[in-house]
Amino acid sequence: MRAWAIAALALLSACAGSTTSVPTEQHLQALYTHTDGTQMRYLVWLPDGYGDDRQHRHPLIVFLHGSGDEDFDAAWVLSLGLPAVLAQHDQPDDFEFVVISPQAEPGSIWYAGQQPAVVDGVVQEVLEEYLVDRDRVYLTGFSMGGYGSWHVATRFPERYAAMASVSGSGYQQPTLPPAEFACRLADVPVWGWHGQGDLIADYEPVHDQVLAWENLCDTSVMWTALADDGHSSTYEKAYREPELFEWFLENSR
Repeated sequence: MRAWAIAALALLSACAGSTTSVPTEQHLQALYTHTDGTQMRYLVWLPDGYGDDRQHRHPLIVFLHGSGDEDFDAAWVLSLGLPAVLAQHDQPDDFEFVVISPQAEPGSIWYAGQQPAVVDGVVQEVLEEYLVDRDRVYLTGFSMGGYGSWHVATRFPERYAAMASVSGSGYQQPTLPPAEFACRLADVPVWGWHGQGDLIADYEPVHDQVLAWENLCDTSVMWTALADDGHSSTYEKAYREPELFEWFLENSR
């Protein structure tokens, strides 16, 4: 399966200027090598009709997964969040996005060291090799990936037209970063989703930091509090909600 996925992805690059059909509505695996030699695996999901019109550019969603992957297997990335919804074909009708899902090595976190820069390198690679719209790039993440989406979007605010964090919003630290860093995100529309029954990422401190960030940067966050949901059931609703993807498309760089 993995060898086939890599071969298929090579086919996509080789056929970038042709009308050859490519695999759609399934996850393909690729490998990115950063300028410092760091490598990162990522999954690519292409919507139905991708490549039929070589002039058409699709919106792009970048999804960051949560923690817990000890086997460093793509199955983990596919088990939770937006990739799981796509694998089950539960995405909304007329879902036109290309979706990429970078994979962090076991024990690493999205917001430490060079990780944000490597993620941005993956995004740049996809922008160069796929039929995607540079002005409609959206970032989202679940759990650790939710916090990661805040950090990555703050590091590279010029990259994203909007960002949505699920079961993990803010900077996952006791206090906010300095305003000169945190408020780089102020012009990026943000939507946070969190279950009030979350026993892994407690609701109150997460929401309090989001409110503090709004006050610090004189901006606002769309906020959805799900009274009857916990950590994982929140993503089950968020990534099946057509309104989320409609909201993404309302925003362009």
